Amino acid sequence: MRIIDVHTHIWPDALAAAAVSAVGSQGHISASYDGTIAGLTAAMDGAGVDVSVVLPVATKPGQVRTINDWVGGLLRSARLVPFGAMHPDLEDPAAEVARMRSAGITGFKMHPEYQSFDPLDAKLEPIYAAAVEHGMTLFFHAGGDVAFDSVRGTPAVFAELLDDWPELHVVLAHMGGFRQWHAVSERLAGRDVYLDTAYTLGHLPDEEFVALVRDHGCDRVLFGSDGPWTDVAQQLAHVRRLPFTSAELEGILSGNAERMLARAAG
Repeated sequence: MRIIDVHTHIWPDALAAAAVSAVGSQGHISASYDGTIAGLTAAMDGAGVDVSVVLPVATKPGQVRTINDWVGGLLRSARLVPFGAMHPDLEDPAAEVARMRSAGITGFKMHPEYQSFDPLDAKLEPIYAAAVEHGMTLFFHAGGDVAFDSVRGTPAVFAELLDDWPELHVVLAHMGGFRQWHAVSERLAGRDVYLDTAYTLGHLPDEEFVALVRDHGCDRVLFGSDGPWTDVAQQLAHVRRLPFTSAELEGILSGNAERMLARAAG
């Protein structure tokens, strides 16, 4: 069975140590690898992961183009699928979305807490319109974050976003909302949106996790580790212990991600 991890983080070698230290200190979390490409690849090899999706986050508008230039170099990799970066305060975001797409990048990540935005703010509309126009996947951090007290990306907010932008291709991390899972069941379950498992196993009780996966639909759930902030081998072992059928497990671990990525690639 192929394994696709749709939620990982890396940085350029020269920045990785400082980035891992800063994020780890802010969130009081430890890293399972050093944040480099080599570190991620070694973790993949140890866990038997075939492909990882890389999700950068720009904390300042001025970082967006630099990050996207860097991840564009990862397109040559057979094992890494780079998503791009976007920031809500970037001038002319539509031009940058078009530039990403022309470079071969098929999606980008946004984080309501690290980037201090409400997903329903009108200033995001040019970003959403460009994502729809260019067939890009928009990958959101959803729910709480261990480094912040605020929760801007709630299930209610994302449910309204999906109503307002039905053509937007969206993935919501952390099973639709970290520590917001009861609201996910009420507001998002069954909607046409992908959820990933990142940083959820062990935080949501197993029986509730399985129920939420099946309530939403196993065909719309993607395995994600959130590496380096979890150990991908441990995450895989955990999901394999759960009472999923072989077909359900195959979908979660690779089949659904293959469809998601193929849709984005057009």
